[in-house]
Amino acid sequence: MKNTIAALWASIVRTFTPIIVGSVGGWFLLAGITVDDQFVPVLTLAVSGALTAVYYVAVRLLETYVTPKLGWLLGLAKTPTSYTPESPASVPAPGDPNQPAAGTPPAL
Repeated sequence: MKNTIAALWASIVRTFTPIIVGSVGGWFLLAGITVDDQFVPVLTLAVSGALTAVYYVAVRLLETYVTPKLGWLLGLAKTPTSYTPESPASVPAPGDPNQPAAGTPPAL
């Protein structure tokens, strides 16, 4: 349970950090631009969304190809691994030819 909560918290932090960065960045970017009042919300949303996506992708690429330490730019340097105690790799797939059939004695 503790690992599940830690992984959930890590994913939440790593999700909201780019949203906050993109929103604040969009607000700063549009602070000096004068547009018609009816377009301000749409423009702010579009710019903030684009900045959020670009920021997240850039940090993930840096984290993957440069150094995992740059994960701090997403709020936590630790990538969430899973939300369940057992990883999918440890559970055999149904019909896996590498797994013995039910009732087959183990090979010696």
